[in-house]
Amino acid sequence: MVYQPALADLPLTVEELTADKNKFKLSSNLSYFNQAQRNLTEQGYSVVDLGNGRTITLPNPSTEGVSNTDSLIGTLGLNYGVTDKWEIGAKANALYRQTRQNTSGENHQNSDTHLQDISFTTQYQTTENHKTFPNGLIFSEISLYDKTDGLDSKSFSSALIGGTLYTVNDPIVLSLTGSYQYNAKRDVLTQNKIVDIGDVLSVNGTVGFAVNPDITLNTGVGWQLRQADKINGINLGITQTQTNLNLGLAYALSQRSNITANVRTNISGDGGSTFSVGLTTKLGELPPPLSERYRKAKTLQ
Repeated sequence: MVYQPALADLPLTVEELTADKNKFKLSSNLSYFNQAQRNLTEQGYSVVDLGNGRTITLPNPSTEGVSNTDSLIGTLGLNYGVTDKWEIGAKANALYRQTRQNTSGENHQNSDTHLQDISFTTQYQTTENHKTFPNGLIFSEISLYDKTDGLDSKSFSSALIGGTLYTVNDPIVLSLTGSYQYNAKRDVLTQNKIVDIGDVLSVNGTVGFAVNPDITLNTGVGWQLRQADKINGINLGITQTQTNLNLGLAYALSQRSNITANVRTNISGDGGSTFSVGLTTKLGELPPPLSERYRKAKTLQ
């Protein structure tokens, strides 16, 4: 049985880590994010972990009462296999967001829909089936366009880099992923202010269990450190840490496509909860199965 780590998660029982050489891979994802907050005095920003190395920045509602926010994030990505180990791609996030607030006994509600961001992504398989070192990959992402609500649109507003180490002991997959996201300074709309959204350091450990060749279950624990946001160089709040629990399932629909479902919820902290459903499809002619390629490689030895 062969497993595929997918950046920060390891839920899939499919054939390769990256897109096949000279082939495209289409991915789509729908995420629901919910966050409840109370007794806020100033507005800051939340960096939402969508899994698979994906994040999105959302403003917190500014209120001294109670607020509850629902967000739907739709993601569409296209990746191309430059080599057997290296892929590049682009992805876009569209956002629908509804916020309900109660301040001084009065209820308020507002909603918004817009294109949130467009990013360039890349992933490289560093080691695989190595005699000494664990299997590993590195990944990165840079924002080409970002339109976070309340801020001026900006190119190159953030950059993320990370890596995953994993080992396979059939039917168990163990993985450890770390990533760091840099966020650039941004201008606030309609105000003469500059916001510096805090950088984010994340570490995630995951255990995957292959129920059968088509179904994989995974569970894990994550830790995140986020620097305080700043407005005009003055800290807005404090540096925060939080832990979260990740649960997931993956199903191989066919040799070409697989579907995943993941939920992430806080163990500590106030980062909210996220539920995601994704579909990944290989485009074009499929390569021979791994078993056939393995036999050919053994014949040539």
